[in-house]
Amino acid sequence: MSSVSRLVSSVCKKIIKPYSPTPISLRCHKLSYLDQMVGGIYLPLALFYPKLSNTWSNKPNNVVSQHLEKSLSKVLTNYYPFAGKLNDNISIDCNDSGVEFFITKINCPMSEIFNHPYFEKHNLVYPTEVINNQYTYEGSLAVFQLTHFSCGGIAISMCLSHKVGDGYTFGNFMNHWATIARNPLSSEIYPISPKFDGSFYFPPTKDEDSSNVSNNNIVPQREECVSKGFSISSSKLTALKARVINESKVQNPSDTEVVSAFLYQRAMATKKLVNSSSIRPSLLHQAVNLRPPLPKHTMGNIGCLFSILTKEEKEMDLAQVVSKLRKEKEEVKQKYKNAKIEELLPITLEQYRKANDLLVNNSCYDLYRFSSLITFPSYDVDFGWGKPEKVISPLSTSNPPIKNMFVLMDAKNRDGVNLTCSMKKQDMLAFERDEELLQFASPTS
Repeated sequence: MSSVSRLVSSVCKKIIKPYSPTPISLRCHKLSYLDQMVGGIYLPLALFYPKLSNTWSNKPNNVVSQHLEKSLSKVLTNYYPFAGKLNDNISIDCNDSGVEFFITKINCPMSEIFNHPYFEKHNLVYPTEVINNQYTYEGSLAVFQLTHFSCGGIAISMCLSHKVGDGYTFGNFMNHWATIARNPLSSEIYPISPKFDGSFYFPPTKDEDSSNVSNNNIVPQREECVSKGFSISSSKLTALKARVINESKVQNPSDTEVVSAFLYQRAMATKKLVNSSSIRPSLLHQAVNLRPPLPKHTMGNIGCLFSILTKEEKEMDLAQVVSKLRKEKEEVKQKYKNAKIEELLPITLEQYRKANDLLVNNSCYDLYRFSSLITFPSYDVDFGWGKPEKVISPLSTSNPPIKNMFVLMDAKNRDGVNLTCSMKKQDMLAFERDEELLQFASPTS
């Protein structure tokens, strides 16, 4: 047993089922084509609450757990596929078999988790079997853990199979769950009531072809990596934006564009130092949420990719990278702007093919993947005892599975951007010491 795992004093497992049975008409949830494309990797997210509000601070642990279990049961009625079973790569049998809910106690204060390098102790707040087997776990499609710390704080984590939904689905669920927990006796309707109708917009392939779609899935192979967290304050972000505005025609660069371009630039620069050579040609893949043009209530995997290519050192200029990102993003938006429903899948597949062709035709290039949860209200998830002090992203584990992956999130109170990056260890050692990176980004782990 490792010194980290010795901190766990107890683990209890429960199965939480939907409060109301799923109607017969909804029992078979067809996967969309995009659901079929993604691999079955589990996406983890954790929220930390160091001090519960006065109403909750003196209540025993089992009361906190029961509060979460009851509200989870109720919200699963709306998110019924989470409590079902995957049927090959075709559908989900929404049989209300339930989700796994773990309760643990950890013999250390929450601060000890945050102050550990490379996120080693972050794994403690996730269900062990899931986080150690993110690609192969065979339990429920959504798995939860409530962690009690010796300081009195708690963490709530969730691991969601990518087959069921994307980051937007994940975030919407957490806020919907919290709304029900805060108002258990209210008939308040959550602003975005979910619909699992992705197959209407992205019709699935025929049954006999579904395995071929899965074999060509868009989730990369697992590699041994380390992850680190950084934060860019709002003042530093403003300075980066000013540089872009002064040196390009993009006069309103977004947080995602500027931070993605900056990290991509610094990753390429430090990789050059590691290899003691000229710049390695590189690709940036950016995930894009397609809500809109699709309705905000549509859950599942509703997104596409666009890419930019960097071959020469003169193309590494920050303003130039932002300009390329903006140009590609605008072209994608234009394609979808007046698209008919039957045109959505061909347009989306063309985007994936375009990104894939760039990679296949340039297999020696470095690939950097970016996903942004900026503007999504992660820090508004209040179960009744206040908002989280910290939210950690899907890469915040000691052994993240994807190389050169970056996840961007709003900082608390929208004061800048928090980011997590995953790299090979030797690349990370150079990246985290990069002087220009550290002028704007502060390590958080």
